Amino acid sequence: MKIGLVTLGCDKNTADNEYLAGLLAQRGHSVEVARDAKTRYDAVVITTCGFIEAAKAQSMCEIDRWAARKRQTGRPERLIVAGCLTQRYAEEVLQAYPEIDGLSGVGQFDALADLIEEADPASGDVCLALADKPSVRIDRPVPRLRLDRGPHAFLKIADGCDHGCSFCCIPRMKGPSVSTPIDILIEEAKSLIAGGVKEINVIGQDLTLYGRDFDSGKPGLEDLLERLDALHGDFWIRLLYVYPGGVTDRLLELMARGGKICPYLDVPLQHLDPRMLKAMRRPGGSIGGERLFERIRAAVPGVALRTTLLVGFPGETDAMFEAMLDAVKRMRVDRLGAFIYSREEGTPAYSLPDQIPPEVAQQRFDRLMRAQAEIAFELSRQRVGRRERVLLEGRDRERGAAIGRGRGDAFEIDGRVYVKGAGPKRMGQFANVEIVAADGYDVWAKMLKD
Repeated sequence: MKIGLVTLGCDKNTADNEYLAGLLAQRGHSVEVARDAKTRYDAVVITTCGFIEAAKAQSMCEIDRWAARKRQTGRPERLIVAGCLTQRYAEEVLQAYPEIDGLSGVGQFDALADLIEEADPASGDVCLALADKPSVRIDRPVPRLRLDRGPHAFLKIADGCDHGCSFCCIPRMKGPSVSTPIDILIEEAKSLIAGGVKEINVIGQDLTLYGRDFDSGKPGLEDLLERLDALHGDFWIRLLYVYPGGVTDRLLELMARGGKICPYLDVPLQHLDPRMLKAMRRPGGSIGGERLFERIRAAVPGVALRTTLLVGFPGETDAMFEAMLDAVKRMRVDRLGAFIYSREEGTPAYSLPDQIPPEVAQQRFDRLMRAQAEIAFELSRQRVGRRERVLLEGRDRERGAAIGRGRGDAFEIDGRVYVKGAGPKRMGQFANVEIVAADGYDVWAKMLKD
């Protein structure tokens, strides 16, 4: 069969779809990213996200698009929907879209591959692969087919979550945190490097939970990073999503020693007011975001820090928001993403009093992002004149430049380095550049001799 895959949501879904693609290819199927609605497929698989209302809306819109195509063309194309949205709202999705031929939840790669093969549009029946208690554990090597041929890849070391944040439904959808055995991860990393990957992005719901579900509680994150750092090859390692309470001295020492681990940490603080953190049930809330970031910067000179903040959580007063805004201006974080609280049914925060009006939450979001833009633009200007090593990923034809990223720039969520003078043979490789101009969140650079 020719199978098209659609990936929505987080980087963990990207990794999961590459595992699924590997299994399907191993069974003899042709698998590709489903981008062109004119392409004929025997089956289309949509991996959805159900984290917040905006993600749910995007997932439903994508299902609607492919369901409409199926109705309009009349082709006997199997429409399969999987992922977090269907794990959480299976019945609602089925009722909304009778065109669906198969439905699966999370973490069931073999069952989903079976379902894709067994689904029969002509029968009118829906094949199901749903588990009441989801498990996202990977405890054996899974073949992986890369769907994005860029020089970066995501290494999913764990999935699920043990934290009980009051606004979050992920533990309900995915269950507790489960770690992939270290030897499986090392072999997967070796395969990625051999395939030309130059940046391994280590991902999980909270990287610091890695290994805690093993019988001995070991190996942990730092042990895994030691082994990844020791692998042969010219590549970077980037850590995404490290909870505040898990930032250990050993982790910072690993980053500071100048190996393959990028001096970059994505630490989601969510808020800077202790009362809000308590109401959010955030782990490590008593640590203090400002003190933590001071500690990280002291231990890892030149580190790029990213964080996430949540505005409009129930009970957030004007004074609490103003204090957080003042703290953001003091902290001068390199990268910051913000979200407006999404009231999710089934979460403890859903029934909290003092829900914030949407227009107030939007105003706070806008003010926060304007303040951060000023900080980020100034930090971009400070890069001018510096010499950096960047990873060249492709070309921007409109700008007439190569697209690169520095060690402080994560894929998609951070700024870019536009590089003049980089030929097509340099794509997918590292290059030495000099930053010559700032352009908002991005910078421009010229090539230097290696």
